Order: sequence, then C-alpha cells, then structure tokens
Amino acid sequence: MKTLSTMKLTGKRVFLRVDFNVPLKGTKITDDLRIQNALPTIRKILAAKPEQLIIATHLGRPEPGKGSAGLLPYSLAPVAKHLSKLLKKTIYFHANALAPIESKDKIVLLENLRFYDGEKNGSLSFAKTLASHADIYIDDAFGTAHRKDASVYALAKLLPSGIGLLMEQELRYVSLDHKRPIVAIFGAAKIKDKLPLFKKLLAKVDKLILGGGVVFTFLKAGGIEVGKSLVEEEMVSEARTLLKKYAGKIVFPTDFVGSTPASFKNWIKLSATEKKAALKTVPVEAIPKTLACYDVGPKSVKLFTAVLKNAKTVVWNGPLGVFEVKPYDASTNKLVKIIAESKITSIVGGGDTASAVRKTKYANRFTHISTGGGASLELLAGNKLPAIEVLKR
Repeated sequence: MKTLSTMKLTGKRVFLRVDFNVPLKGTKITDDLRIQNALPTIRKILAAKPEQLIIATHLGRPEPGKGSAGLLPYSLAPVAKHLSKLLKKTIYFHANALAPIESKDKIVLLENLRFYDGEKNGSLSFAKTLASHADIYIDDAFGTAHRKDASVYALAKLLPSGIGLLMEQELRYVSLDHKRPIVAIFGAAKIKDKLPLFKKLLAKVDKLILGGGVVFTFLKAGGIEVGKSLVEEEMVSEARTLLKKYAGKIVFPTDFVGSTPASFKNWIKLSATEKKAALKTVPVEAIPKTLACYDVGPKSVKLFTAVLKNAKTVVWNGPLGVFEVKPYDASTNKLVKIIAESKITSIVGGGDTASAVRKTKYANRFTHISTGGGASLELLAGNKLPAIEVLKR
C-alpha cells in the first residue's frame, strides 16, 4: 500500500476519509480524541501543499436519505468549527456532498456521509460522485476498515489511493505478530455475534483471560450456578464444546462482585450505605441464585496478574466488568494499572476497552490503543479487512 511518504500530493485535490464519529451533546463535542488522532495526517497533507483537501467521515447512525445539513445530532457542522479551532485554519463546511466544491475553498469538510443512501450500500454511483471532487484518495479511518461502505471501499477503486499516518500505525501494531507468550483478555458482554472471531483468537494466543458478561455462559456450560447473571442460553452448548477443546488455555475469574438486579437497576438512586449493603463479593463456586454479577473480584485480578507475568504481549478487547458504573469498574482499573506498570507489549482494542483505559492516568503507558473496536478484533483474529485489501491493488 502507498503511504503519505510515497505519494505526490503537491497541487492535487486530496480526498481524506477519517473517522470523526465523535460523541456530541447538542453542538458540543464531549470527546474529540478521534479528531485529535487525525491531525498528524491532516497536517502532513497540508504541508505537501495540495490544491485542496476534502475531508469526509460518518457520524452516528442517521436514517439514510432523511438527514439534512445542520440537522443535529448527526450533522458535522459542530465538527467543522472544532477542527478549525484545532488547526487554526478556515474549514469550509460543505453541506451537500453531492454538489460541486468551490476550488477556492482550500480545506473542506463534507456533511455526514451517512445522510446518503449510497454510503452504507457501498454504491459505486455515490463513490463516483465523491471521486469527482478529488485526484487522490487517502484512507485514515481504521474504525471502518472492516466495512464496505462506499467511501472506504468503492471510492478506493476509483482514484490513486493510499493510507494515512493513523492507519499506518494501526496496521503496524494491531496484530499477533509480537513476542510470545501472547495473552488475550476478552471481555465481551455476549459471545454470539463475536463467536467466529473469538474462536480464531482463542486458537492463536497462548492464554485467554475471560471477563465480562460472556463468562457466565461458559460457567453455566461447566455446570456452575451463576444466579441472575447474564447468560446466552442458546450459546451454552457451543461454550461447552469450546471448554473441552481449550480447557488449559482459558483462564476464568475465581470470584465476582455483584448485587441483586433490582439494586443495580436503581444504583444511582441508592445512598452510599445502601450501595455498601447491596454489594457482594462471592467465590465462583458459591454465587447465590438471587445475585447478578457485574464485575470480577480481587482474587481474580491477582490470578490474572500472575498469568500476565509470564507474558511478553497482552492484547485486550473488552472490559472485565460494567466499567461505566462504579464500583464495577474496579477490576478493569486495577488491571490497567498492572499492565501499564509492566514491561510487556500492550495492545488495546478500540471501543469500550479504549474508553476504559483512557479514563485512567495510564493511557500513555500502553504500547498502542486502537481507534477501531470491530476492526481491531477482526484483524487480531487474522481476518482480512475489505477497506485495507482494496488499497493493495
């Protein structure tokens, strides 16, 4: 694949696909990390003195064909203003991605691509319209690399194409091509949708630490009482098969922290005294039938720490508990600190895991924190990503 260092951008109209799918509260961006991640690529392109830089992205999941410019919460108008402040340059917000772009506008941000039917459909016609705006295509949106959206797949076929600095970094680190032993931490809420990826990951790593809601489906498959904890009944048989095949590779929690489902549902309304009374720490072999577990316990963290001491690389995808709700973030936060203070190569998948790590003061001590949850898991499982493969022409 071509990179920014190998492409001639001077005097060219450059179409840059980024991932600015940022959280918005009204017109305020509550977390601009994805925009910050794209700045090195944007600055390098601008340093090459292109004729024009056209930046495009999706935002959220608006209903295709029913969006319009400036329509919150899916419009990119607030993003254009924020990007202008960060770059200290004028950003022209182009409200209609299908309309011609004025040549005098040097840096342009197109309106949300998912306002158009053709984007999610992978429409070649829509991609041709986007291609008409530019001479060169650069993909820096790793978070959508596992999809075939028009702007990341069809468009790459129509123009001389390459990857940005962020994409280059992601492809360098998000793999299992690192020093062994490799320990994976897998903490999905459910296993059904990720089963093919989970199987491939399990087969490739040396140990797999299991956390999150998915644990209880496996525990039930092993005949252990899990109380009111989350279980995917239709996946119990599959979990039983995996237990037999990988008995020595999967590392299970030895204790859990939980409460009754009713207490958890009303958690923010409970007083400190009520929360303390509701919270229970129990061993895996003695989960009460009335209890739902929402985090792994302190003994489990010690066990996981011992497993990690023998590792050279850790790949983490999914928090250990419901990290959005205190105190069920405790085990995830402890493990973040333990990994950060170790000397092993540490790779964090995107999504919730990345959010959990970035909420701590240790984020800059991890080897790599990916910007793509689904894309990173696909890549770690050894699958080819459509938006990457199309760039290898």
